[in-house]
Amino acid sequence: MNRFSILLILVLLLLLTQECRCEIVDRIVAVVNDDIITLKEVEKFVHVDKKNTFKSVQDYLFGLQLREKLDIFIENTLIKQQAKKLKIDVSEKELEHVVESIKKQNLITDEELKEQLKKENISYEEFLNGIKTTLLRNKVLARVITPEMNLNEKVLKEYYDTHVEEFTEEEIHVYQIFISGMRNDAKEIATQVHQSIGRGMPFEELAKIYSDDPSGKYGGDIGFIKKSELIPELRDALKDLKKGEYTGVVQSRYGFHILKLIDRKKGEKVPFESVREEIQKKLIIEESEKRYKEYIEKLKKDSYIEVKL
Repeated sequence: MNRFSILLILVLLLLLTQECRCEIVDRIVAVVNDDIITLKEVEKFVHVDKKNTFKSVQDYLFGLQLREKLDIFIENTLIKQQAKKLKIDVSEKELEHVVESIKKQNLITDEELKEQLKKENISYEEFLNGIKTTLLRNKVLARVITPEMNLNEKVLKEYYDTHVEEFTEEEIHVYQIFISGMRNDAKEIATQVHQSIGRGMPFEELAKIYSDDPSGKYGGDIGFIKKSELIPELRDALKDLKKGEYTGVVQSRYGFHILKLIDRKKGEKVPFESVREEIQKKLIIEESEKRYKEYIEKLKKDSYIEVKL
C-alpha cells in the first residue's frame, strides 16, 4: 500500500446527470473524427493505477472542471481510434486479471467490489469497459512510442550527482492501523479506534483487531520506510510528529489511517550501483511521457475535433 508505481494508468468513463422534471438531460459536447462524446459520458470516471487500485473520479480528478475532464476523455477517444486502426484488442483474460488484482489489492470479494461500484453509481459493465480502455491505451503507446534512448553511464551518473536529496532520505519507523474505505462503516470504525487509543488502549492490540493492512497481525508494525514511499496524506500527517505520538484519523483515497511514530533516522546516501536501474527507469518514464504528449498532439492535429461546450 505504501509503494506506488510511477506510471499512472487512466481508465476514463463518464456520466453527468442533470435533473429536469426528474428526467436525465443529455447533449453532444464534442465530436472526435467519427465519434461523438455526450454530456452523460463525461461524468462517470474510473481510475485504475499500475498497482490495480480502484479510484473514482472524485479521488483522481477532484476539482477539475468539465472542460478539463473532457480534454482527457478526447485523448482517450483518440487512443481507442488508433487501437482500432492498429487492430489492437484486449482479451477477456486480461480484463479478468486486472479485476482479480483490484480485489486482492483492496481485500474484497466480487460482491463487495460491485457494491462499491454501485455506491459510485458505476455499473459493472462500465467498470470493465473502463479497464479495457486503459489496457488499449497502454498497448497503443507501447506500439507507437519508440523506447530506444541514449541513456549511457555518463547521463545516469550525472543525474545521480545532481539529485543527491533523492538518494539520501530520512527513514521513519511507523505502526499503522488502516481501515479500508471498502467498509460501509469505515469512518466510524476509524474514529472509534482513535478514541480507544486516546483512552489508553495499546495501539498494537487495536491494530491486530481492526487493521485491514497485512501489518495488522504484527501490531501494525510496517518497519522503517522512506518518506517518499508514503502517500502525501500520510507524509503530511507525520511531518511534525514526535517519537511515541500518533496521528489523528487520516483519510486517503484508500480509506482511513492512524499512524504511530516509533523512530526517525537519517538515511545514508545510497551507492550509485544500487539505484542505477531506478534512475534509468525514471529517465525512461520522463522521456516516454514527453513522447506521449507529442504523440497526442500529433493525433489532435491530424484529427477533426469539435468541442461544443
